[in-house]
Amino acid sequence: MGKIFNYNGIAQDIHFVGRETEIKKLSSNFVFLTNTAILAPQGWGKSSLVRQAAKVASHKERSLRFAYVDLSNVRNEERLHELLVCGILKSISSTQKEVLDNVGRYFTDFRPRISFGSDSVDSLYVDFDWEDVRRNQDYLVDLPCIVAKDKGVKLVVCIEDLHAVSFFSAPEALLERLAQRWKRHEGVAYCITSSPLSVVEKFVSSTPMFFRFGDVLRLGKIRTSEMASFIRERFADNAKFIDIDNATLIAELVENHPQCVQQLAHQSWLVSSVVCSREVILQAHEILVDQMGLVYDNLTASLTTQQLCYLHAVLAGETVISTSEVLHRHHITSATSASRSKTALLEKGLVCSIDGKISIADPFYASWLRTRYFVKK
Repeated sequence: MGKIFNYNGIAQDIHFVGRETEIKKLSSNFVFLTNTAILAPQGWGKSSLVRQAAKVASHKERSLRFAYVDLSNVRNEERLHELLVCGILKSISSTQKEVLDNVGRYFTDFRPRISFGSDSVDSLYVDFDWEDVRRNQDYLVDLPCIVAKDKGVKLVVCIEDLHAVSFFSAPEALLERLAQRWKRHEGVAYCITSSPLSVVEKFVSSTPMFFRFGDVLRLGKIRTSEMASFIRERFADNAKFIDIDNATLIAELVENHPQCVQQLAHQSWLVSSVVCSREVILQAHEILVDQMGLVYDNLTASLTTQQLCYLHAVLAGETVISTSEVLHRHHITSATSASRSKTALLEKGLVCSIDGKISIADPFYASWLRTRYFVKK
């Protein structure tokens, strides 16, 4: 038996839920090499959407190649370039010999160190001498264009979690340098994903290659009905039953958060016998919240008193946390303090902004705060 629900990796095929409109739009952008920025909070399925749309586009346009660059744990520019080269080599190589041949073809003045963790090209690891990176930054940025022209392919470079550049020494300067060179590239499109309200969102909104020659997709939440139908199908395919009301309950308990829906559905499937009941779902929800208790406790201990007061206001459903009445009710000292707390919590990824409304980013954390933390205060 394979995975029943996929909550800790890329969701594709039977694990992918909804997003028909976004897939159609994004796959078309890939075929026509339209630069695209996808903005949504963490865990909303940005990477899964990119992979699913890439599969659709590849069936339409055989000359398409996709280079994936995951910056989720990257903290410096040098590693970005290494991962970019790694992604490009994987996109144009089907064997380890092809990887080595392509390294010899495109790196004559300096060479990356290449290693493989297994017999698969997917295990490729690329490492540069950092002085080589600094001396050849422009060449490395232009490599997608060079490769696309030389190979006669259309290359889509998918840079995931680009907001990680916020941790680099000069993020604005890097993004500006990338944009200046990207806009000259032919045969290449760039698809970037990022959390909203980051340095990347400012870059996207002010860079001509996106607001004139590209597209910006801001993902909304997947509809409850789609989530419920997906949950019922996965249960049925794996010898268990859940009715529409309880499938809807799973989605609503975690506010239609794609990753959390899959996680809660998986736990509910494990706990249930043949039929999944409301009691089983609530039990599964409590199990998951308790499992994360220590992590949440340590995370919350790192917050200031004012940040905690701001979280309390968000949980209470306050939409305007700047009026004197709201500030007083949640013990926030001033509107300036509220603004600073909001900024800090956004940067930490603990809250997110959707359509101008601030909410707790992790629904399980919201439940823990509401039922474990603040009730003790």
